[in-house]
Amino acid sequence: MYIDQTKCIKCKRCIPYCPRNAIIEAEGKVTIDLDLCVECDVCRKCAKCPTSAIYNIQLEPPRAYRKSFSDPFGKHENTTLKHMGRGTEEVKTNDVTGVVHSLDYVSLAVEMGRPSVGSTLADLEKISMTVAPYAIAFEVNNPVTSLMVDKKTGKLNPDVLDEVVMSAIVEFSCAIEDVKNVLEALQKISDQVSTVFSLCLICRVDEESNSIPARKIIDELGIDVDKTSAKTNLGLGRPRYEDRVKEGI
Repeated sequence: MYIDQTKCIKCKRCIPYCPRNAIIEAEGKVTIDLDLCVECDVCRKCAKCPTSAIYNIQLEPPRAYRKSFSDPFGKHENTTLKHMGRGTEEVKTNDVTGVVHSLDYVSLAVEMGRPSVGSTLADLEKISMTVAPYAIAFEVNNPVTSLMVDKKTGKLNPDVLDEVVMSAIVEFSCAIEDVKNVLEALQKISDQVSTVFSLCLICRVDEESNSIPARKIIDELGIDVDKTSAKTNLGLGRPRYEDRVKEGI
């Protein structure tokens, strides 16, 4: 994002709208710090600049990845689906997606960054490489996976590592017996990551024992799940994943 100095009247209306504090006033000018800017376009869309001084240019990779991960309307042109947003189809609606259709496996999503904090793709690579030894597979439709040059190690394209994004998600599946290893590995690497991240763990409920297999593992690690967010999707009114497979839907 840029500010046309020939149009800017220094009203500073745009400054509070930047979630990254990238718009600064210095030496009598209001400018955008391009190192901090994640191309989210919030300033242009929301500040209602009276002279339309805020503008952008055609972005090319790797800079373009900032916009695709930070602007809700930014498309991931590097993916087959060319979809918008940070991850895949709603990962938590398991009845629809069928990401987890066995008690033997779980799916995890590690979300990097937040507004005003953001995340470098270098930090994201630390996470993807940390979980790679335990990942059965990284989610193929996730735009982060498209940036990987080696899905066995979780290594990203070196050209993108210096880019900063508002938020991005690493999605993968693993065997239930590897959940402890994954959680311990993430706890260990957290001190080496210079941003915040949240963890989403998706598993099925054991209908025979009415228990959650992953919960026992989480409790053994001393993680207080009751102080976190949790939800159970009933899938009411939606076809079960197994039925969709049988019917070829």
